[in-house]
Amino acid sequence: MPLPVPPPRLRAWRRVSQEPVGAFRILDVVKVALEDGAGRPRGEAFTVQCNDWCNVVALTPDDQVVLVWQYRFGSEAVSLEIPGGVIDAGEAPEVAARRELREETGYEAAELELLVVVEPNPAIQNNRCYTYLARGARKTAATGFDAQEELETTLLPAARIPELLDAGQVTHALVQGALEAFWRRRAVGDCERLLVGLEEQQAGKVVDLARRLRPDLTPEDVRNPHDFPELDDPDWQYQDGILTGVQTALAALRAMRRERGTP
Repeated sequence: MPLPVPPPRLRAWRRVSQEPVGAFRILDVVKVALEDGAGRPRGEAFTVQCNDWCNVVALTPDDQVVLVWQYRFGSEAVSLEIPGGVIDAGEAPEVAARRELREETGYEAAELELLVVVEPNPAIQNNRCYTYLARGARKTAATGFDAQEELETTLLPAARIPELLDAGQVTHALVQGALEAFWRRRAVGDCERLLVGLEEQQAGKVVDLARRLRPDLTPEDVRNPHDFPELDDPDWQYQDGILTGVQTALAALRAMRRERGTP
């Protein structure tokens, strides 16, 4: 699929040199000397080197989202979030997501689907955050918090995610983005399910009206209306036009999903 915004003409800058400044358990600070795309010196900057992170939007079988309250040192407040954490060195993102979900909530899910990958703060950080969607999540184990963790699990019906986001209860930017991405994808699926239902309902109307005009017609006959003069009827053609419109919208939605690679 072509990108919505064309690539930049701007050239990336280059690190001329770098030196470690400090190592602080979960992050390293590095001082780098820079030059721009034309080779001109651009001074020094400090960057934060971190492991990648992961988040999980976990849905229970009864369509509730697994959320956690967690105390955060930076904001000095209890924050409403989705389960997640640091990906260990050599650990695959999906494996880490499963581990964090289990450790922080005791929930597990058979299948995880990659929802979105973002860069938390590319201005100074080098890492990425992988967010997964876990359907059918069930409580299977006790939690296993780290020494500096304290969490409380809570469930929220998925249908209330827009209300949650609008209420401002979620202040963690990565969680806000993950839930927005989840809801946007869910909305596409809901739209498809709505169109499928409308298609079935309208197809029934078209067949019923055709049989009132000619009782022996089958659904297969109705797909070839030009073979049956009885279907040269304004009311039937109107209902058949509605069906065609619904089918066209459904085909366009499915084509869009295929083009975007959306499950």
